[in-house]
Amino acid sequence: MAHRQSDRFRSIVRITKICADICGANVFDHGYRINIRTVLVFVIIISSFGFMIYTMYDGMFVKGDWKIILQVLSIGGGTLVQGFVKLLNSITQQEHFRYLMDELNDIYNEYELKHVGYQRTLNKGLHYLSHMMKLCAFIVVLMVVGMIAVTVFRSLVFDVNELVVQCMIPFLDPATQKGFVWTCVVQIWFIAVGGFGFYAGDMAFLTPTTQILIFQGILRCKFMDLTEMVEKDPRNVKKSTEMLKEIINFHQRYMKFLLVTQKTYFLVIAIQIVTYSTGIVCTIFSIMLGSWPGGYVYMIYCFVMMYVYCGIGTLVEVTNDGVIDSCYNHVNWYNLSVAEQKMLRIMLIMAQNTPGLTIGSVLPLSMNTGLQVTKSIYSMAMMLFQLAN
Repeated sequence: MAHRQSDRFRSIVRITKICADICGANVFDHGYRINIRTVLVFVIIISSFGFMIYTMYDGMFVKGDWKIILQVLSIGGGTLVQGFVKLLNSITQQEHFRYLMDELNDIYNEYELKHVGYQRTLNKGLHYLSHMMKLCAFIVVLMVVGMIAVTVFRSLVFDVNELVVQCMIPFLDPATQKGFVWTCVVQIWFIAVGGFGFYAGDMAFLTPTTQILIFQGILRCKFMDLTEMVEKDPRNVKKSTEMLKEIINFHQRYMKFLLVTQKTYFLVIAIQIVTYSTGIVCTIFSIMLGSWPGGYVYMIYCFVMMYVYCGIGTLVEVTNDGVIDSCYNHVNWYNLSVAEQKMLRIMLIMAQNTPGLTIGSVLPLSMNTGLQVTKSIYSMAMMLFQLAN
């Protein structure tokens, strides 16, 4: 068992790398190249898009059932778009992904050797990351197993042949028993592969972003060390100035890490929130019309993951506020020299103007925004239901 924080961090990250490698997108590896698995995942996603388009055409123009389009938009307009964007983003932003992971490795290697305050901060980051990984794994398994189980249960108990999702496969007729079985087999395989890909993509986002909180903890420890040093040796201005410069350099390091994080996940965050919202609206509408029993499970997945992403945005906001709080409350700035106070003031100004994660530069990514989106989802679903009646 690994006891050092850096070993524990690498052990957790190894899971993310394995999942990403299976999907052909282990961009954390400095020797990464597009491979056959990458191409295969792209083919699966594009094929799924083709199946969804074929399903919309068959439902609207052949069967005259426009409700099928809602189910297609829930899955195709949601999870497929997410998977495509995440995979494409990981390839185009691979240098940023490697920078974020290398920076975190360096921080764990450096600060695990310092006193217990730093070690507690690193343990807190590991604890948070571990819990997020378990939550995402649970909700993905719930979605995959739940959607399949609901379909199988209704087929066995009520003798109703219902597809897992409304996704027609060309040359397979689900109206026949053989066509129905093979269509379900293909859909189950696609959903299982897709669920694994969703987990890999989510962990590629959550692994660096959940560790942002350790920057604030390390800054707090550095400020406390500075205060302790000044109280013990108030005349040693040279040493206190060096410690303050180290604090300012680490804060700039945090600012760069946050800036790279914003650039790396800018498109992913926007697509996630928009597609989750669209998927939830269409799923609620489909459930109200009684046309998709498996939609309950998918809706739970969308809601949980939307709030996971919003929660990460709130985490960044709390971290930024914590940095400001440390400048005020974790250092006796009045004991510093005038020059040092001016240096600290510049850092405080930068901390007060640190931006957080956003949804397409329109809304802040936060739990409050998640609640506002939920209200809009409910209003939109009710409006559509009234129009349908």
